[in-house]
Amino acid sequence: MTQSPAISTEDAAARRKQGQRARRLTERARTLAGEGRIGEAIVCQREVTDLRPADPTAFFRLGMLCREARKVEQAVQALRRATELSPSDRDPREALTETLAEAGRFEEAVLEARLLLKVVPRSLFARDVLSVSYLQLGRLDKALQVTGEMVRLDPLNPMHHFRRGLLFQQQGNLRASVYAYGRVLDMAHPETGTYNDAEEALEFLDDNQTRQILLLASEDRLFLLKLRRDAAEAVGERGFCLTEDGLDRLTHLIPHEFPEWAADQFLPPSRPGLGLYN
Repeated sequence: MTQSPAISTEDAAARRKQGQRARRLTERARTLAGEGRIGEAIVCQREVTDLRPADPTAFFRLGMLCREARKVEQAVQALRRATELSPSDRDPREALTETLAEAGRFEEAVLEARLLLKVVPRSLFARDVLSVSYLQLGRLDKALQVTGEMVRLDPLNPMHHFRRGLLFQQQGNLRASVYAYGRVLDMAHPETGTYNDAEEALEFLDDNQTRQILLLASEDRLFLLKLRRDAAEAVGERGFCLTEDGLDRLTHLIPHEFPEWAADQFLPPSRPGLGLYN
């Protein structure tokens, strides 16, 4: 049985009316948001999603409004629905990924970032979220892997090298950390925050290692002798990695911290054929 033209006309008219209302509500929500009336904007935009339940843009806008209002769970639900309706759209998935990371839901953020990489394989944004999330989850190896990918994709960005330096520092890999921070100083402009942060990080590493070296030298006179003869070789053998400035400061500190007589009086007598460090 065919539908009568009258009913079809009525349905079309109802759809047009519904579409017009959705457009008015969308504009109203945008106006309210611009005036800072986010709660009212959310009410309007939520009605838009009721009118257009298959419209990913409507859910994306709702999610962003909820996010601005710090209604995290509502934002996640709306943004997740937007990604379901439009899986290949990067904007709602990026927003969802970032919202989850900001909320401290790092396991979920990792999953969404991985899905984002399927949509945008070279996404630095997704890798940025992954590196932060893996770090917060204590998975330094995975965080380093991701920052390595960021360096390969965008090798001239000093921030990637700085983050890599931080991760190496937390891992206890001093040599790699110093190298990464050094790369930042090579790339970044001296007046930028990234340059200053890397400079401060290197100073911290130098100061921290210098304290350890001096303590070790006070307990190990053979190490002290080696320091006096060749500081660079001595600290390297013990696993330390000072910058040139740090090594220079250490070299100047040693005579003040350990007068000449203090080092010599504890040295054992030399024996033929037996080096001090054998």
